[in-house]
Amino acid sequence: MKFKWLVGLGMVVGLAALVVWLVPAPRGQAAAPFLALSRVPVPEMPAKAADLVQAAAVLERESTAAAVLRDVNTMARPGVMPYVVSAICQRNPEVAGAVVAAAIKLQPDDEPAFCRAAVCAAPDRVEQVVASACAVAPASFANVALVVFQRWPDANCLILDGLTNALPALKPYLDQAARQGGTNGFPALINQTVQLVAAAAKAESRKQQP
Repeated sequence: MKFKWLVGLGMVVGLAALVVWLVPAPRGQAAAPFLALSRVPVPEMPAKAADLVQAAAVLERESTAAAVLRDVNTMARPGVMPYVVSAICQRNPEVAGAVVAAAIKLQPDDEPAFCRAAVCAAPDRVEQVVASACAVAPASFANVALVVFQRWPDANCLILDGLTNALPALKPYLDQAARQGGTNGFPALINQTVQLVAAAAKAESRKQQP
């Protein structure tokens, strides 16, 4: 009887050890954003999200921001996300590009709102935001450029740098559009670039046809 009791106790201890081994230990509040965010009402989520990112170690802020955005996307309506992006970028401008990229992956249709929110909250990160957004959604480069330009018309050089950093193949078309358009303005430059890219893609498609 005593032997059976010892065997049973050993099985319980072994099972407990297995559970502890399988379940990773939490690493502070930033490691469990879902739990922290679920305790606050929706209007307070942006501020709480920014707190969680700022509380993380510097090297973990990008991954923490991505986790926070995933949890907000699960818990709240889509309209909340731009406010969360804005709050995180304002408090943690160094991760603005990563925040925009993560948000676009979760809600691609709201890309313009995310870019606008990020550059308004972190105006010194225009190039970073444009580059990250275009890297995630290259086909939307024109929308990204024009949305950011509407907010910061004096940042056209930074916007162009962001475009070409993310999409180096775009530079020849931008240069050609600049030669053709002269001084017609930034929106005209982007629109002309779109036309040149579309024409090149169409020509390439014809070459590949049998």
